[in-house]
Amino acid sequence: MSSNGERFLISVLCPDRRGVVADVADVVYDLGGNLEATSQTIMQGWFTMLVAARFPEGTTRERIEQELKAAGSFDVTVRHGDERGKLPRLEGEPFIITCVGDDKPGIVRRLARVCANRGVNIDDVWNEVREGRFITIFHVTLPRDLDAKDFRYDLDAAAEELGVTLTLQHQDIFTATNSLEVHTGRRR
Repeated sequence: MSSNGERFLISVLCPDRRGVVADVADVVYDLGGNLEATSQTIMQGWFTMLVAARFPEGTTRERIEQELKAAGSFDVTVRHGDERGKLPRLEGEPFIITCVGDDKPGIVRRLARVCANRGVNIDDVWNEVREGRFITIFHVTLPRDLDAKDFRYDLDAAAEELGVTLTLQHQDIFTATNSLEVHTGRRR
């Protein structure tokens, strides 16, 4: 499909079951749409998916929503991709923040506040509690005018306050060191 047509952002939520991605993809395809980007995860038994898709001119939000709900009894939200106009692209350097510690309220809040105060964009965040231990990974973009050392200082202060262990690595270093561990089975 060409870049003609209309872009929609679609959010799907439902109890997890096999075949949800296929059901959503079928509806998009049957409506003449093309998936441009997809992010999906399962959290505590709930399936959640965010899709950017381009559809032929004349396709409506209501039609997409109706077809998806009929396909799987999904909770669906559909937004026109151009509702907010052209969004600026946030430029900068990609970094990874990892944090581990005893589970307690406020860890994500505190780290997110450090990011917000420094103008750091959180591109993706994942966290989970396992056996009382809190684990989180933030993918962030540091603005070009922000010194990573200054940001690291703020993160270290937050980590000390929270009693957690935290690392900040450029995404290239994180990927290289974690790929080495996966491929060789060796840990540094």
